[in-house]
Amino acid sequence: MRVFAQSSRCPSQVLFAFDDIATSDVEHIRWAVAYSTYAGCDRLVKRIINRIGAEKWNDIDKQFVTSLDYGLTEPNALEYLKKIPKSKVFVANPGVANRPGFRPARAYHPKLYLFNGPTKSGYVVGSANLTNSALISNTEVVLAGNEEPTNGGWDQAWRELLRDASPLTDELIREYRDNWKRPSTKHVVVPDPTPVAPSIDKKEKLSFWEAIESGAINAQAFSHLWVEAGSMLSGGSNNQLELPRGANQFFGFDFTQYGTSKKAEPIGKPLLTLKGTPWTDRKLTWHGHNRMERLNLPTLAQGGFDYSWTSVLFRRHSGGFEIDVLPWDDDGAVACRAASVEQDSVFRLGERSTSRICGLF
Repeated sequence: MRVFAQSSRCPSQVLFAFDDIATSDVEHIRWAVAYSTYAGCDRLVKRIINRIGAEKWNDIDKQFVTSLDYGLTEPNALEYLKKIPKSKVFVANPGVANRPGFRPARAYHPKLYLFNGPTKSGYVVGSANLTNSALISNTEVVLAGNEEPTNGGWDQAWRELLRDASPLTDELIREYRDNWKRPSTKHVVVPDPTPVAPSIDKKEKLSFWEAIESGAINAQAFSHLWVEAGSMLSGGSNNQLELPRGANQFFGFDFTQYGTSKKAEPIGKPLLTLKGTPWTDRKLTWHGHNRMERLNLPTLAQGGFDYSWTSVLFRRHSGGFEIDVLPWDDDGAVACRAASVEQDSVFRLGERSTSRICGLF
């Protein structure tokens, strides 16, 4: 069992909690949450598909339970869940759809995510609802683990969570949507507020190497490093990510032989993981001609990403460094930048003319 604590200084930990739980041998998925939003459903489902593949996801039996309590679940989220292949969706306290303020007699408040396989039951349980904010930016804590499915404890818990729930129907969605629209905007609680991107004056920032040389940072003391990828036009496969001088220290190397040579100098091969797959042959090198370090990432054809104009995040974990890639303006990428701003750990990649930035948290 592992504990994942999420805060403004360490975002997206709830989302990362699913990485070791969503494995290719999962046969049955069951989620019971108090509140759901379209963005939260979409983010978590895409994360799971990235781990197990679309074909496997479509073939798995799934059950989802959520509530309409206080109007915090979005109608679009209900429709999203209902359209997922091989899924059954239930609504707790469905009668609140016609009550003022959608107030329940007893609130439905679990946050349980189960992933059952033939030899183990994976779980994520804690404070996080199925909302975008809960997955990436709220202050939350969850426990994640795997155990042998011997005592039926999770099955018994699931039966209790289904006790006051009814199957979701198209009629209930229409009824809820009509009543959900009715209150004036000022009375509607927004469970997923749009995060505001932090303002960063790039010209005023130290370069990553200047921060290391001055003793302002110790790269190995941080668990996350994100890099603004830019156009990624170098190299034929658009997979050569330029890293700041000194980035190798984050990956556990101690290369300092930068000198004045313009030729490429090998540094090492960090142990990377991407969508759960390990990579041990990715070269990290120093390139004297542009005075940057460079890492060859898995290409799109190899199961990687299109890295152009993204935020590339490296997350330290027991099996190496997981690569996560998000569009630069995605809420998750914005949360990462905000975490680094809060810790005063945003830097330019290189010289004063460099327009791209990176950060640690």
